[in-house]
Amino acid sequence: MKLILSLVYLGLFATSCGHFKKDLKQTYSPLMTFEQEGKKFEASVQLPKNFKDKVPLVVIVHEWWGRNEYVMNRSQMLNKEGYATLVVDLYGNNQVVETPAEAQALATPFYQNAEMGVERLHQFIEAAKKDPHVDANQVYVIGYCFGGTQALNYARSGADVKGVVSFHGGLANSMKSKQIKAKVLALNGLADPMVSAKERNLFEEEMKAIKADYKIVNYKNATHAFTNPKATEVGKKYNIPVAYNQEADQGSWKELLNFLKK
Repeated sequence: MKLILSLVYLGLFATSCGHFKKDLKQTYSPLMTFEQEGKKFEASVQLPKNFKDKVPLVVIVHEWWGRNEYVMNRSQMLNKEGYATLVVDLYGNNQVVETPAEAQALATPFYQNAEMGVERLHQFIEAAKKDPHVDANQVYVIGYCFGGTQALNYARSGADVKGVVSFHGGLANSMKSKQIKAKVLALNGLADPMVSAKERNLFEEEMKAIKADYKIVNYKNATHAFTNPKATEVGKKYNIPVAYNQEADQGSWKELLNFLKK
């Protein structure tokens, strides 16, 4: 398999003397690019507006719709909290779709071959670690729905990251778990038909069996995609069990911020 990986630094220095200033996030945008199976994969590190030293990096994996506006908004929210972010594109060619049928077609191969998501995430993360503004020892991976599953699988692979967080992601283990180095946080909806009580119980048994450092938080009355404000509209349009839940959204966000600070 042919793989081309490059890290391109785009330094657009805004000061009159041409020197980089750390308080101007927009002046620095490293671009990670690699090609795999005829597709192009790109992502840019986004830095907080003000920072003094190297900052922790939060890698964000999109829902099954692709890297859309929703995950980019989450990236900006984390930048405001002082974190660098990297919103990856696991599908390649920046594919973003609208219908469940299109999304399922893109996501299914990752459930059939969990290693594919792990490998692509690894390419992005290793490149991002080269960013001189990122603390390579403080890397977290978070994901929403499909992305939550990918984040958990990355932890299962034994990847050396600080922690992983799944927001309403599938918990079923489609790959053999190694010794998990990362802390794990799984945020689930108790009313989510896509993540059953049996699946939640099996996940906890899995975490206990491998002695992972994990935490599970379940939200009452929350169904699939509970953090996405547009989920209710999408659920009605396509007759699928997704809906926004403000209480679960706000509660899970607080859990994430606490997790990152520990």
